[in-house]
Amino acid sequence: MEEKDLSIIEHLEELRKRIIYCSIFFVCVCIFSYFFSSKILSFIIKPLKKYQETIVFLKPVEPFFSILKITFFLSSIISIPFFLFQIYLFIAPGLTEKERKVVKMIFTFFPLLFLLGMSFSFYLIIPFGIKVLFSFGKGVMTPFISITNYLNFLFIFLVAIGLIFNLPVFISSLAYIGIINSRFLREKRKFAIVGAFILSAIITPTTDIFTQILIAFPLILLYEISIFLSKIFNK
Repeated sequence: MEEKDLSIIEHLEELRKRIIYCSIFFVCVCIFSYFFSSKILSFIIKPLKKYQETIVFLKPVEPFFSILKITFFLSSIISIPFFLFQIYLFIAPGLTEKERKVVKMIFTFFPLLFLLGMSFSFYLIIPFGIKVLFSFGKGVMTPFISITNYLNFLFIFLVAIGLIFNLPVFISSLAYIGIINSRFLREKRKFAIVGAFILSAIITPTTDIFTQILIAFPLILLYEISIFLSKIFNK
């Protein structure tokens, strides 16, 4: 059975429907997340509380906006699978069967690897980075980090490392549709290794070589995984 071609108005109507679904879902998740935001806040400030017993705020509205920021961030993470599903339903009719497989693979593994990257960042990168950064002022300065500055610092690295961990997904997808192959990736391995250290130096919150290695090593490992997966998809 041939699929019916949709007019521009019907496409816009379909897009509006998907946006409404996403908005309703996001609002519901925000309401749910709000009731757990205080517990989430108590959990995510643990890396900082090792060096600063009391978490401070500098403006009267900071506690309120911090709770909202946590609520929106948590809701966004929870909503990713639903958002991707709605995007797929919108674009699927215009894709070939091969393109649909690629999109399904990306949308399936993206949330999983994103959460894995965030966990790696929270349990390894953030605590080690804070330890090194605070060591420069040890015995001379006392930490007095506001909750807003800490959340900004935390969320940036959670998202950045989460996206980086999706490197195998994007490279494997390009290999599946024939844009790149495993041979090309092997030939560019030395450039990838140098690039991993350059990228780690850019996103690392500290200037020490140990933290950079801590980030660069997973990047290199992810690149090697991408080569292996690309070889499979090329076949």
